Amino acid sequence: MENYGTGAMLELKNISKCYDSISVLKGIDLSIREGEFVTLLGSSGCGKTTILRIIAGLTEPDGGQVLLEGRDMTGQPPEKRNVNTVFQSYALFPHMTVAQNIAYALKIRHVDKAETERRVRDALEMVQMSGSEKKTPAQLSGGQRQRIAIARSLINRPKVLLLDEPLGALDLQLRRQMQYELKKLQQQVGITFVYVTHDQEEAINMSDRIVLLHNGGIEQQGAPNEIYDRPRTSYAAQFVGSANVLHGVAERIKDGAVVLKSDCGTMLADADGIDVRAGEPLTLAVRGENIAIAREPDSVASICGVVEANTFAGGMLRIPVRLCDGAEVVITRQGIHFDFAAGETVYLHWDARAAVLVDREAAP
Repeated sequence: MENYGTGAMLELKNISKCYDSISVLKGIDLSIREGEFVTLLGSSGCGKTTILRIIAGLTEPDGGQVLLEGRDMTGQPPEKRNVNTVFQSYALFPHMTVAQNIAYALKIRHVDKAETERRVRDALEMVQMSGSEKKTPAQLSGGQRQRIAIARSLINRPKVLLLDEPLGALDLQLRRQMQYELKKLQQQVGITFVYVTHDQEEAINMSDRIVLLHNGGIEQQGAPNEIYDRPRTSYAAQFVGSANVLHGVAERIKDGAVVLKSDCGTMLADADGIDVRAGEPLTLAVRGENIAIAREPDSVASICGVVEANTFAGGMLRIPVRLCDGAEVVITRQGIHFDFAAGETVYLHWDARAAVLVDREAAP
């Protein structure tokens, strides 16, 4: 596994936090490298915003340390930490112009006028908002306000920029556009970004590394393709990419594949160099786009089910198939055409390399 602690800009060591005797964070250990774009991903209440607030100094942990460039910042107030935060609300001053909003942090630090004007111009150019100096926030679109909030946060040249769901208030089309622009900006400025979202698509599109949180701990972390293609737990498989999770009993390993028996037929999963015992209960995850559907059983392995009503959204056809044991498998296809009718008995199969065994070990 890659050593994420090498050359760390930011480190969290054994961070814990409770609210009203409820443990929100349970010994979080996380190292983030200089210039890395890391996304904290998870459902509401998983602790991702609490982590961001602890890094910013807005919330004190009950235990553990926050290190910035190797210096212990635990207990230090926000103004003593070289980090800035962009919130979903943007928090721009409505009575100030764009230039005044961006320059505010420099003003309270008594930076001289000429230097302030130069840095404001540079910040506006960086977020492609040159010429907007005299406008007020009310005269800007949502995407433009978001850019100004980022410019204001970057003008102090922080070591780490924290972003708490900054695209949440935008419509879908603008949100996708801003994902691209924000990632491009991060690469341009080279600052470490720590980004919070519950949107898996956003995390996959923007991140160098995803840290998936669940029940106050780190469920899995890795590059987006690693989290998507090789989930280690059923939770990770279903939260990122909505994989199908199926259960069976190990029969044997053949040609690099684990053969599993279930009440509905036979399934394959990538052996991935592991040892399994005959009769061992196993869980596999397989993406809907990797499942083939046919009217006859596959000669190697397949499971049987009945097609239910299809749904179509966003260019993707979603085809649920009810298995004989009551479990549902969802197949996905691009486009709207599908050759099988609701109520038809079908057989599902997939290449062993498309399915991974999950829940075999504790998440890292």
